[in-house]
Amino acid sequence: MRIFTAYLAHETNSFSPIPTTLASFEDSGLFRPGQCEAPVPGKSAQLLGAGYFYEEACRRGDEVTLGLCAQAQPSRPLNRTDYQTLRTWLLEDLKAAAAQPLDLVLIMMHGSMMAEGCDDCEGDIMAAMRAIVGPDVAIGLLLDLHCNVTAAMLKNATIVKACKEYPHTDFDARARELYALCADIRERKVKPTIAFQRVPMLGLYQTAHAPMRPFIDEIMRREQEPGLRSITLAHGFPWSDFPDAGASVIVVGDNDQKLAERTAHEIANRFFELRASGQATMADVHEALDQASAHKSGTVVIADIADNPGGGAPSDSTFLLREILRRGLTDVGIAYMWDPAALDLAFAAGEGAELPLRIGGKVGIWSGDPVDVEAKIIHLRTDATQPHIATGQTPLGRTALISTNGVEIILNDVRQQPFSPDGLIASGMDVWSKRIVVVKSTHHFYAGFHERAAAIIYCDTPGALNGDVAARPYTRIRRPIWPLDDIQSIHALAAAE
Repeated sequence: MRIFTAYLAHETNSFSPIPTTLASFEDSGLFRPGQCEAPVPGKSAQLLGAGYFYEEACRRGDEVTLGLCAQAQPSRPLNRTDYQTLRTWLLEDLKAAAAQPLDLVLIMMHGSMMAEGCDDCEGDIMAAMRAIVGPDVAIGLLLDLHCNVTAAMLKNATIVKACKEYPHTDFDARARELYALCADIRERKVKPTIAFQRVPMLGLYQTAHAPMRPFIDEIMRREQEPGLRSITLAHGFPWSDFPDAGASVIVVGDNDQKLAERTAHEIANRFFELRASGQATMADVHEALDQASAHKSGTVVIADIADNPGGGAPSDSTFLLREILRRGLTDVGIAYMWDPAALDLAFAAGEGAELPLRIGGKVGIWSGDPVDVEAKIIHLRTDATQPHIATGQTPLGRTALISTNGVEIILNDVRQQPFSPDGLIASGMDVWSKRIVVVKSTHHFYAGFHERAAAIIYCDTPGALNGDVAARPYTRIRRPIWPLDDIQSIHALAAAE
């Protein structure tokens, strides 16, 4: 078979203070066919889903063409001109590949990408792709678990599927499943019947722990039942302010519409029952540091969830840092503090230098106030990397490990959350010698840290991704939706609508 695959992803935070431009994609990694040497599938994070599809095509002996591969760190909606540029590049690649008949189109996107004038970039691009390849070519769309599924995505893609795990450690497995399903549809081994159920709820649901873990295991068991081929539980992205934001369920049956609809309804109701209990327990700044200080041995990891750049936060908030210094806590590490200005000064001073630095608190009110410290420059690097949660190595840009009053802080200029201790170690920090390590991440750090951490504490600071849903300035989200509104059941909501 002839396959076309590509990857274009941005998790758009409607409230983020960080602008998004074409340069944002270039910073994270942008590949255009014929413009530069192709990255290595399975080792280059900028390929992500396209790399998985590419590898599976090679394994099957299919002919595969790789199109645009681009991603950017979460931030504000992409400006209109740059979105049109990326869209045009991707569609030009597809048109070139479709000059000879294609059998499958397999695309990975995030599922929450927004641009100026376009709330649903995935749906917009799917419609354009469908117009190019016609009605008979199977299009598989692989999404991030934190996707907001829209009617345009469902109408124009043959199959929409998302990863199941948070942290997202299963993109490879889901890509292979999507490839196989689309191939079966192409060969008329499956007659897909699609059921979609919106779940009016906003939240963050970790799949490694109960009650979500047994629920995900149940979903995976049910996918093996006769007549069912795929079940997607989309958690939604809570910082998207547009009508389709929120959770949903997609079920793909095999020539059995009623079974698909019944299954979607059952899964949706079960998820709605877990809307509160399925979320992690959060501590405030004082509670988090009290709990961490109570541990007498080992390294306690505190997740600064509200300053996670992986959700669109600046990664420069100082709420935890300020309280750590006020308490006089020592043997503490913090990563990563996005502060290019302080980083410039650290590099100008050089390793071993001591100088006053004003750290963090630069982007806006969610960053807190800057903190003035007397810093010693411990270690400088320009080539530190960390393993991505799903595949390959990602650059951290310039990094500076600085020390002040027993607290070590990694400054960097590529806004990125910690996925693994390896990135901190590469930046010069002796991670497991610390009593406390603060990571600016919501949950993706978990896969790399949990096995050695003495404890993991989720801290809800006043940062940009804080847990006060009611305080977010939504103006366009569809109401009612939990927890903004008191909804007791999906059935009651459907009846009211």
